[in-house]
Amino acid sequence: MLQTARPSRLRGARLPFGAENLTASGAVLLIFGIRSLRPNNSLRRERGAAGFSNLFVRSWLECYSLAPGEFDRWRLRLVKNEIMASRFFLSILWGVLLATNSFPQAAAEASKNSITSVTSKDGTSIVVECAGAGPSLVIVHGGTGDRSRWTPLFPLLASRFTVCAMDRRGHGASGDSPDYSLQKEAEDVVAVVNSRPGPVFVLGHSYGGVSALEAAFLTNKISRLVLYEPPLQDLDHTAVAARMESMIRAGDREQALVTFLREIVMISPSEIAQMKARPSWSGRVAGVDVQIREIRALSGYRFDPKRTSTLKVPTLLLTGSRTASPQLKKAISGLLDSLPNRSLIVFEGQEHNAMDSIPEQFAAAVTNFLLSNKARTTGPRR
Repeated sequence: MLQTARPSRLRGARLPFGAENLTASGAVLLIFGIRSLRPNNSLRRERGAAGFSNLFVRSWLECYSLAPGEFDRWRLRLVKNEIMASRFFLSILWGVLLATNSFPQAAAEASKNSITSVTSKDGTSIVVECAGAGPSLVIVHGGTGDRSRWTPLFPLLASRFTVCAMDRRGHGASGDSPDYSLQKEAEDVVAVVNSRPGPVFVLGHSYGGVSALEAAFLTNKISRLVLYEPPLQDLDHTAVAARMESMIRAGDREQALVTFLREIVMISPSEIAQMKARPSWSGRVAGVDVQIREIRALSGYRFDPKRTSTLKVPTLLLTGSRTASPQLKKAISGLLDSLPNRSLIVFEGQEHNAMDSIPEQFAAAVTNFLLSNKARTTGPRR
């Protein structure tokens, strides 16, 4: 263990008068503060114009166990020199200013979100917003909206993770391509995951959960996976998509979005009302066009339990106790039956958007699973 020797003499030494010696100045300030609280009568008897300086210098020098004669010599050299005493106190003031101004400013700079772009396999630019420090947690949003629907959770997660919310292709600030497929969505997630250092956690919600699950088959960098109601076994909703297209062409974009939420996701009217009251609603309405192709892509997707049983990544499945969609319930059941290393959390009284209604509880559930020494998992149901 490294030990620091304490000098017994200070001949030839210089006191920390410059701002470059902030650490030493801070130490002097601490020593003075501690010693001034001690009931030392000899210190309290210091009087005169230089009384306070004598008190301060005695406090600083006594920590070096100087002999009385040495203290007198140092007092003559320092305390009587008004200029040096002034510089001494100014150095302390400089340290205090740095501690109260520069350090918080540096912390604020470090806490700012960074926005970058990652190039996917087909050349499409995928925008990612990151904040915090720690292991990387990549978040993949659902069918509507963009990465901004997750930024309200950043303060709840950024103290433990480097949280990176991505804009899926065709959403937010990310690019797009003329040919679309669910495979490309998975490749986008892989591109973001592979751009992060070390093992990566991935959280996918709804349609983003399908993309995240498929990405886990394409890269070995995903160390843990969180899936919130991915529509793996959805019905053929192409007829609903056709009606939504007609609404969009007629200029009724909001009704198209409401139709999607009611008839496909099966969200309750009260939940839709809450979604409308959130700032993200206008963005969801603006991007409802993209939802059409995603509905059609899911109609051609086939969940394969046998293939899923080969995925060894520890996985947390999330669902709401009030989720009405039989297909979403069937998807969770299928994952419970096939994934070899999974656990389940049911949010009581919640539907498809627990991260909005109970953000603290949601963040705690995700954090506990991702950072636990051992994932709470069981084998497939028999």
